[in-house]
Amino acid sequence: MRELTIVVHWLHVLGGIVWFGGHLFTSLVIWPALLRRPAAEAKAVSDAMAQPAMRVMGPAGLLVLVLGIVRGTVLGPVRSWEMLVGTAYGWTFAAAFLLTFFLMGYGGSMRKEMDARVWDGDRFAPGAAAWLRRTAAVNLGGLALILACMVLMRFGL
Repeated sequence: MRELTIVVHWLHVLGGIVWFGGHLFTSLVIWPALLRRPAAEAKAVSDAMAQPAMRVMGPAGLLVLVLGIVRGTVLGPVRSWEMLVGTAYGWTFAAAFLLTFFLMGYGGSMRKEMDARVWDGDRFAPGAAAWLRRTAAVNLGGLALILACMVLMRFGL
């Protein structure tokens, strides 16, 4: 069982690195660079990257969610309702789960809105940069809170 716990833990960590790292790179490197390019060129690059990015980011987030649940329950201490609602660890575990679930839904809704919010034909839509900054702040802020939960749980809180 110890070996399984180690494998699940590290796959969970790897998923988190890909998910968080992908959002960091997209928010702090890709979008700022695209916003400095002509809009038609930026749209072509964005469109070319969208599908490959979703094939990586979606499964990474799902891996984090599923393996986090397994790591905290089946292979961890949250094995009863009392542990979940009656301990600091349980509350932190629940917060991490809810934040992860929220961010996955938020990411999906953001992707659906992206074309309308960022592009106006071959031009940037009015307010595109501000919308991208807001969505990045929500994503990165939420991911930072999840990371804080992981650190707290490592110390039993």
